[in-house]
Amino acid sequence: MSFCKVWIRVPLPVEELRSLERRFPNVQFACGDDAGDVSGIDAVFTDDPLPDEMVGRMDKLRWLHVMRGGANAYLTPAVKSRPILLTGSKGIHGRSFSEFAIACIFTLAKKLPQCWENQRQRKWRRVQTEELEGKTVGIVGLGGVGSELARKAGALGMKVVATKRVVEGKPDFVDELGGPEFLPALLSRADFVVLCLASVRSTEGILGEKELRTMKPSAYLINLTGGKAIEEKLLVRALKEKWIAGAALDAFPRQPLPQDSELWNLPNVMISARIAGAMAQSWELLMPIFSENLRRFLAGEELRNVVDKERGY
Repeated sequence: MSFCKVWIRVPLPVEELRSLERRFPNVQFACGDDAGDVSGIDAVFTDDPLPDEMVGRMDKLRWLHVMRGGANAYLTPAVKSRPILLTGSKGIHGRSFSEFAIACIFTLAKKLPQCWENQRQRKWRRVQTEELEGKTVGIVGLGGVGSELARKAGALGMKVVATKRVVEGKPDFVDELGGPEFLPALLSRADFVVLCLASVRSTEGILGEKELRTMKPSAYLINLTGGKAIEEKLLVRALKEKWIAGAALDAFPRQPLPQDSELWNLPNVMISARIAGAMAQSWELLMPIFSENLRRFLAGEELRNVVDKERGY
């Protein structure tokens, strides 16, 4: 491709932009929230979904690259209806998500929320903590995030059982792996159930009353990514009635979580505002993926991390 116009719709540091300009001299880069006349733009690098009205004015748009691994939110009707390639930054958040999950597991096992509450009340109360070695973590969704979590949990001496949509061989760091049909067994045996699911329609409501009641009363639920995997009212009921011991929630059906949600006031719940995948500096991980795909795009080669528009990931 002799000439290409790319809109960088993310807060790209100046040094990263200069590096792109040096590597791709035949590319015109437009930066910022306003690219002016968008009719001549061939590709967009964005963090926020493009409005359908804007896509309708982008006659030449053929490629959309997003900063996140999960890209379902970017599959607007306008993007799905046209032959626009959508690629994601799959794999860059495995470290941060898995570290957050481990932090939640430790926090729940060592009863730190109770310790903090005792401190707030100036009460000298002892709590009964749990050791992690020998416990079982059940990972629902052994993708990039789930695999990183499995490695870390195994290093702590935990047993790892997991599910995956398509099973093509079990990694050495996983004790047992099964397809969707393995979910009931996983739920019944895990001391910590961690949801590492893509936020797509096929995962909505994957944990209903039957599944939550299958979990051990002593087990904890950690939801990292599947905001709509559990209906909120059902989860509140499960926590109130002690079907499970507690939960650490970073993903919710309603985001941000409204002030009227009962989840805020439950003593056996930890709530965080979608921080599991947050990284202080991610350009060193993001830019190699985007740069390589831009090279492929210009050369007419197959792009990496292409999102299946039907599956949403």
